[in-house]
Amino acid sequence: MALTRIGHVNLRVRDQDRSKKFYTEALGFDVAEEDPVHGGVFMTLGDSFHTLDVSDGRGRMGGESRPPGFVHVAFLVDSMKALREAYVSLLDHEIQIDHATNHVNQRSIYFKDPDGNGLEIYYEIPKALQLFYGGRGDDDTPLPVSKPGEPLPDWLFEDDWPRPEVLEEALANRRI
Repeated sequence: MALTRIGHVNLRVRDQDRSKKFYTEALGFDVAEEDPVHGGVFMTLGDSFHTLDVSDGRGRMGGESRPPGFVHVAFLVDSMKALREAYVSLLDHEIQIDHATNHVNQRSIYFKDPDGNGLEIYYEIPKALQLFYGGRGDDDTPLPVSKPGEPLPDWLFEDDWPRPEVLEEALANRRI
């Protein structure tokens, strides 16, 4: 598996607006995307789309509240091929993949460590921050996952993801 770095950390907070103010004003983060209706502020310290995500759970389906704390840490890989290799490695190590998601600018695999801590491995398209400055829209799409011994899902073989026409459409149709 070829993880390149920690990509971002996701925290559940009591008050999203208070946390946004703290991280931007006190620590110098910039907001890359914010969804005031469904919740979530994606902040960056540099060129990547996000370094820190905070959410107080507003707009959650079912209304079930969760306590503040750690949600997951995410590790970045540098290609779809590396994401596929990470997926295979997780299965080879008998690690259950909870789910996978197409987040418009990245594709992600979610799983847990032996203590139940949330982890994510993702591939983010180059220059995502510049391409999607101000937000990607709320278009997260579930991707199929497989179990050990089953064929790998087709999306893992899209080494040219996103194709130029798909990226162009995503940029044209985003809701900011």
